[in-house]
Amino acid sequence: MQIDVITDTGKLEGIREDWDRIYNEDPEAQFFLSWTWLSRHLRLYDGTWFVLAAREDGPGTPYVGLMPLRLRTRMDTKTGHFFNEINMAGNYAADYTGALCVPALAQQTMQAFARHIRNLAWTRIHLENMRMSDERLLAFLGQFPRETLALREFSRVNKADNVDNCRCFAATLPESFDAYLDNVLSTNTRQKLRRFMRKVEAGELRITHVDTGTLDRDIDMMLHFWRTRWGARKGDRLQSILRHNKVVLRTSFETGSLFMPVLWQGDRPLGALASFVDPVKREMLFYISGRDETATSIPVGLILHGHSIQLAIARGFGTYDFLRGDEPYKFAFGVTESKIRCAMIYTKDGLNVGNRLDPRTLDGVFAEVTRFHEGGKLEHAENGYRQILDTDPLHGKALYGLGQLVSDRGDHREARQLFKTLTGVAPSVAKIWFRLGFSAQALDDHAAAVEAFRRTLELDRNFNGAKFSMAKSLAELDRAEEAIDTLEALERELEAQGRSDALVVKAEALLTRLKRETRPSYIRLDPQPKSAARQLVTAI
Repeated sequence: MQIDVITDTGKLEGIREDWDRIYNEDPEAQFFLSWTWLSRHLRLYDGTWFVLAAREDGPGTPYVGLMPLRLRTRMDTKTGHFFNEINMAGNYAADYTGALCVPALAQQTMQAFARHIRNLAWTRIHLENMRMSDERLLAFLGQFPRETLALREFSRVNKADNVDNCRCFAATLPESFDAYLDNVLSTNTRQKLRRFMRKVEAGELRITHVDTGTLDRDIDMMLHFWRTRWGARKGDRLQSILRHNKVVLRTSFETGSLFMPVLWQGDRPLGALASFVDPVKREMLFYISGRDETATSIPVGLILHGHSIQLAIARGFGTYDFLRGDEPYKFAFGVTESKIRCAMIYTKDGLNVGNRLDPRTLDGVFAEVTRFHEGGKLEHAENGYRQILDTDPLHGKALYGLGQLVSDRGDHREARQLFKTLTGVAPSVAKIWFRLGFSAQALDDHAAAVEAFRRTLELDRNFNGAKFSMAKSLAELDRAEEAIDTLEALERELEAQGRSDALVVKAEALLTRLKRETRPSYIRLDPQPKSAARQLVTAI
């Protein structure tokens, strides 16, 4: 089987037809793997998502499987060691994750996905909220060698309220709402729901549905109620959760997959409930709700769920899915249970497979390493540079950064090798040749230094530091007259520029010394260097 890797939205759009076809065919497909959900969700993670697309035959043949994934780079804060993780694309946002497969080829497809993934660079694979049959999951897991990799399965029990988020519940819907009330619900729940729905019919309570004009108002109202109920428990994550949910709800509205009724008592909103609508799988999936906690005499949740189920049945849907969690209220709606799996595959040595970083993450790693370097965390910076170069030996920015670092600490031999390699990567960058010359000069290889400085000046004739450094190496090679000529030309340029900085002082001092050593009759007429005289005049 051939696996293609899709990493940009243009190519993603190109497989829309295959995506929808497989989604329609696959009995294990669920809303969070639909094009409607994922094509928008992936855009939140530009640069890190990728989709494995499986073909049974060669290029041009239809795809038979899709596995949406996301790449993440993390760092050991103690060592500065970077490593990669692979996540299911929907991790931390979707209640269910998994893969899409043409049913007849499902096991072969999952095996092919695993064989591709096991050769990528990663330390951990997070299989979070996997909704997948045992046959498919075992076909996938069986491709990872136990000699170097390990598997750990997790429970997802919320300690605050003892809710098990690996237990999922859904109600199977009959052909009519009356049949649902009479045959699915308990007597007490049925009577209570009918009593309050009559209040809605009579106008004592009313239900509206979100539309373009009320979208922002209704979302803000619901999230305000939700925050009042759950905000303290979420702690520092609260604001990011609220922002994320607002994006999800708006995006779902734009794609036509949001169903959001709002319950009112007069002009007072009592609560709202948001669900996703999947017409392909004929499912409605409850996502989030918020209610006025002071309205204790009205069962807001029961009314809104009942209304949603009534509408779902009217649309011919067969399932009302309460998604993750075994909260007690769900059992009142005549639900059946299923389970999802949460597991992690990880390398036993704690290092990326192949001891290399994923090439797609190098720019992000380099940005972090640069912050270490600038912040004086040199050990972390060096480790990061070397990790980048272990993956891409010709990574120009890492070569320069590491060369700079080792040169600053006096390791000029390695710096020279790094800059020499870099001149092959970026031969037209003057400062690289200058750095190469500086390293050669520090190693007393003045002939090589002069050549490097000449190349620097060919690329940038105004690189004054290279002129001074070349003069120093020329002097060390007993080519004093060339050095003097170079310094005199440099002195004229600096004077024309009106400069009086350290380079001026050093150039004048070296020029004076060389003239005294090579021209015994040389006597400087001015009692102090020109730069000092200029500084004195300026001070006066």
